[in-house]
Amino acid sequence: MNSQVLFIMHDDDERAFELELLAEPGLQFVDGPRWPTSTPPTFRSLTALRGSYCILWAPADLEVLEAQYIEQVGDWYCKSESATIQFLRSEHVGGVLTEGRIAVSTADALSPTAAAAIAARYKRLRRYIQKHYRNKVLRWCNPTLPLLPAGPGRSANPGKPDAQLWVGPHALEWLRQDDSHRIKQFLQSITEAQLVER
Repeated sequence: MNSQVLFIMHDDDERAFELELLAEPGLQFVDGPRWPTSTPPTFRSLTALRGSYCILWAPADLEVLEAQYIEQVGDWYCKSESATIQFLRSEHVGGVLTEGRIAVSTADALSPTAAAAIAARYKRLRRYIQKHYRNKVLRWCNPTLPLLPAGPGRSANPGKPDAQLWVGPHALEWLRQDDSHRIKQFLQSITEAQLVER
């Protein structure tokens, strides 16, 4: 199974999503794909994580996450991501929120039971996002270029409402509160998302 869901989560949206994640008692949070030891430290709180890349892992699916030591950086790198769900968290820096995603890419090497459990977990999280968030409310725009409809050799700026991007209720409210608030794919990007309507 290969799939991803793109979203914008405000801090309050992430807290609600964390409660949904914690509804599964055995689910562990791993702080990114690189660790200081061969076995990753695990957490049951997103606030304990340092970075925006979180691995969602259930030891019932795969008892041990395998890792390979990378001498150049002095860290261990996860080799078992196909037995996990990757959770790239939205970043909230000042007046900018970035796009996040959950993604899954299960491998043939997993047992059918583990693959089915990971797929079911991913589908449950996808349904949660699609039930509580809204899509087609943002459209991407390059503010450094003229705002024009599509024409010969050029795309529309801004584009059509994005059906693939799901916006959390708190993120939507945050965006409506202040015209200076911005949604970007990543912090350094020029392109930003605009509300289809205020």
